[in-house]
Amino acid sequence: MGLQHTEQANSGRKRTIRIFSGLFIGLLIVFTLLSNTLMSLTLPKVAVVEPKRGQLVHMFQSSSVLMWKAEVALTNSTGWKVTKVDVKEGDLVKKGQTLVTYDRKEAEQQILDEQASLKKLKLTMEELQGSFKEASWSGDENSIGNTKREIEISKIDQGVQQRKIQKLQEYLINNSTIVAPFDGIVTKVNATEGLISSNGGPDVQMSNGSLGFMFELLAPANIASMLKIGEKIDVQVDGSQIKQAEGQIAEILDANSVEEGTTGQGETTTLNSQMKRLLITIQDGSFKRGDIVKVELTKPSAGNTILISNKAIHEDGSGKYVYRIEERNSPLGNAFYIKRVSITVVDSNDQESAVTGGIFEQDQIVVDSSQPLQDGNKVRTQ
Repeated sequence: MGLQHTEQANSGRKRTIRIFSGLFIGLLIVFTLLSNTLMSLTLPKVAVVEPKRGQLVHMFQSSSVLMWKAEVALTNSTGWKVTKVDVKEGDLVKKGQTLVTYDRKEAEQQILDEQASLKKLKLTMEELQGSFKEASWSGDENSIGNTKREIEISKIDQGVQQRKIQKLQEYLINNSTIVAPFDGIVTKVNATEGLISSNGGPDVQMSNGSLGFMFELLAPANIASMLKIGEKIDVQVDGSQIKQAEGQIAEILDANSVEEGTTGQGETTTLNSQMKRLLITIQDGSFKRGDIVKVELTKPSAGNTILISNKAIHEDGSGKYVYRIEERNSPLGNAFYIKRVSITVVDSNDQESAVTGGIFEQDQIVVDSSQPLQDGNKVRTQ
């Protein structure tokens, strides 16, 4: 009886020990898990993206003001008074049409005076010819020689006077009016009836409407390098109504290295890169000078490459690199570690870059972190 009681006591103690051992081990596991969980909360938290394969797209937006492609300033430099202004700003005119008329009385009077001087020379010539006849009848050789010389001199004087009169007449014809050199539109009128011709600017300014419009804008050199002279581009014109038009690149010229422009995000910014000046023409005649034009240049780069967000790219003295996530298995679960990977940036836009190096499409690349990172750091992902 006592032996049975002793065995039962021993069995109870063993069962108690097993229970406490199990509880202890369970608590160890719980605390270990809690410890790992708490520890993981102290790790840097990172946001990741996967690289993608495709073409890098460059986009640039800018605006400008329409100007006439061919515009001429017409000025009368005689200082004559304006007697009549035949046109106003915005008028359509034909080639040869009179635009402004000037007071020509002074020039006409000068021509009359010069014609009178020519008449005197002709009368003098008649006298000399009479003298020459008398000398010839008398046989006086000295008189004959002197008269011949005077006649030749008179002929020269008459020639000079005739050319002077002809020049004054041409000057009168060319300057008594301003006429349209081509079919076009009057864009500015400075001449005023009753006043002397303007000295501060053209009397009339007009455009050749048949040649259309033009405008200029600045674009980054990396985008301009993808464009060609003669290439057609879409243009939005904001006038009385918003319209779409087709523009053509006429010239691509160098510009200053630092200029203000508009990025692909539509925000004005200082562009610290080599710039090109684009001259673009529009043949559509339904617009007017001063209309605002907007252009969006979108050009994909050649070839398929690995594309990655610019936020993921870092740089130091050794070059550019990214942080890649590496996953490692353990009995307590998967852990994530940082791996620094060197890359080469082939091309970039405002948002992403085309890169080569040790990264692939399925990789997890860090774009943001709650703490500064170093190669080999253990992290947690969002």
